[in-house]
Amino acid sequence: MKKVSVDSLKGNEILALPVVSDNDIVLIHADVVLTSDLINRIHNIGLYEVYIKDDLVNETKEENHVEIPKQGETVHVYKVEETIENSREVIKSVLEKHIYKHNEELKQIGREAERIIDSVLEEPEVITNITEIRNVSTDMYTHCLNVCSLSTIMALRLRMSEKQVRNVSLGAILHDIGLRYIKVPYINVTESDMSDKDAIEYKKHTIFGYSSLQDETWITDVAKEIILLHHERIDGSGYPFQQTGDKLRSEVKLVSICDEFDSLISGIGNRKLKIYEAIEYLKVHAGTTFDAAITEKLLDSVAAFPVGITVITDKGEKGVVIRQNREYTDRPVIKMTFHADGTPYEENIEKNLMTELTMFIVDTE
Repeated sequence: MKKVSVDSLKGNEILALPVVSDNDIVLIHADVVLTSDLINRIHNIGLYEVYIKDDLVNETKEENHVEIPKQGETVHVYKVEETIENSREVIKSVLEKHIYKHNEELKQIGREAERIIDSVLEEPEVITNITEIRNVSTDMYTHCLNVCSLSTIMALRLRMSEKQVRNVSLGAILHDIGLRYIKVPYINVTESDMSDKDAIEYKKHTIFGYSSLQDETWITDVAKEIILLHHERIDGSGYPFQQTGDKLRSEVKLVSICDEFDSLISGIGNRKLKIYEAIEYLKVHAGTTFDAAITEKLLDSVAAFPVGITVITDKGEKGVVIRQNREYTDRPVIKMTFHADGTPYEENIEKNLMTELTMFIVDTE
């Protein structure tokens, strides 16, 4: 996927993101082959740039599996991961100096959101290889960046418009800025574990975040809604206003799910869970507290047992995940490392859980 000027379009390009009006009405859908008439229509709308696909075959291809690098091979690091690492120091520096409602420097964070979008668009395979993004949140800053990158990738997978993608990215990277204004502990603790007083204080972070930015003109209204409403739930059980799903934008629903997933595996505002446990949690709550369609899309995109993780089987053996079976990410291929009695495997044994039907993963290390 790449951004090109409308003037450079020749025809036969394939639109990667839909063209929408100022009222968010889709005028030209994604995956449409551009003709001279459609290009003229884009001109008449007043757009100067659009996103097109680099290569139709490569952009739509889904790999059946992902290999773990052999010893001595270079591990591929996605550009979006590098961007997160670089952006973290920028965001940490800005927020540590940030004073409530003195927001001029926060524009730097907005630019980091743009960098993440650009990183994802420069490397479209990351949209289908979301399981390989392995940054683990260690603090609020990394958490905000991880939610931003995951939300951006998911917005593209959901074929949201360019405008929606940018709103999602900006809202996600700033969604927890309100945590800067509260004093209660929130690392590896859930709201239900907090005292009533602390829980009330913690829930104020959405209001504090929104009110600190509500007068800023460089942040869109949709991004501000994401900051304010990312803890709302479709059944009305969330906060701060107990709004139901019919009153929540799809952008808000998306970021709330990505935020919950990263919170569960990082322990930011939740008790830390393993990835497969977080996936089960989202499965249980899909359609009740979280939007079913968006949750299903996320669950289709993440692996319960990522490549490189050590797993424990129901037989007490250990192995390392080396490949994914893309349609069944809870049934990967594992290289056996230790027998149930603790002795190492001396031979190179791989077991594909799609054929080893009586073997199951029961835990990870």
